[in-house]
Amino acid sequence: MTTIKLEAVFINNTVESLAVLLLDYYVFPNTAEIMKTVLLEKLSEGDFYKVESGLALSQKITGYMQKISNDKHLGLHFSELPLPLQLHDSIADDDIKLRQKLNNYGFERVERLPGNIGYLVINEFVYPELAGETAAHAMSFLANTDGLIIDLRNNGGGSSFMVTLIASYLLDGSPPMHLNDLYWRFYDATQSFWSLPFVPGKRFGSSKPVYLLTSQKTGSGAEEFAYSLQAIKRVKIVGEKTGGKANPGSIHRINDHFQVFIPNGRAINPITKDNWEGIGVLPDIESNSDEAYEKAYQFLLQHILQHFSENLEPGREQLMTDIKKILNLR
Repeated sequence: MTTIKLEAVFINNTVESLAVLLLDYYVFPNTAEIMKTVLLEKLSEGDFYKVESGLALSQKITGYMQKISNDKHLGLHFSELPLPLQLHDSIADDDIKLRQKLNNYGFERVERLPGNIGYLVINEFVYPELAGETAAHAMSFLANTDGLIIDLRNNGGGSSFMVTLIASYLLDGSPPMHLNDLYWRFYDATQSFWSLPFVPGKRFGSSKPVYLLTSQKTGSGAEEFAYSLQAIKRVKIVGEKTGGKANPGSIHRINDHFQVFIPNGRAINPITKDNWEGIGVLPDIESNSDEAYEKAYQFLLQHILQHFSENLEPGREQLMTDIKKILNLR
């Protein structure tokens, strides 16, 4: 039970301030108007006075907002401790930067598997100005493998700029590929993301197979990465349908104990003209997330075996023998 006393005046001010913020910032103004109407109706009916804690109030209000908007990024959050007057900037906050550094900027594992398969685990897409050097080393290490598995099963998102950088390693420098657009309501402007003509280090390139692993925990920027590359048929996705969080936004402080994340933007894929909000990215090969790695590894080994059986290159004989042994053992 929270120690914060939820007096009627405090609840009223919280809900009314939230309604104003939704009208000012939410990416779909008509939906914001509906949410405002519903929240104020529930307030006048006394629905919010029945809760016993700030957490319960935030969950109740979030439930109403998400039911109306089908937007999983949109949410009211409660803090027992007083919130700082100045909210954190994720690119400038020293505590966040230290956490990201200690987590190797999201790059958990880079490995060359038997059969010359690359394996990359990325748990966060950190801004390139912080993580670019780590990304370049990781991708250069993988450049000479014949197939690649990128594991996004525990990746909750991050920067679209890092999404674009990593995607660029999986493509060629020319011609550039249009990966994604973000429409921002506040600026009434559309921001476009294209693959980069230059990347530091070596590219993996556009011709070799890439499999992405996903789970229900794969969210936001990680979904952008998967959705964009799936749309241009650059990758195969193995695993579970992802979380369905497409609309970017920011946090707004309401008072000492409540803040709200409001999406102010909308992802628009240049090919599908849509996004994955509330739906998730659908895998090409559906699988329990725990079994996705093994399935992707098998598919890649079989793909490479077939490819070099039909287009045998000098010096590949030992690789072919190794892959046959791996497949026979599994």
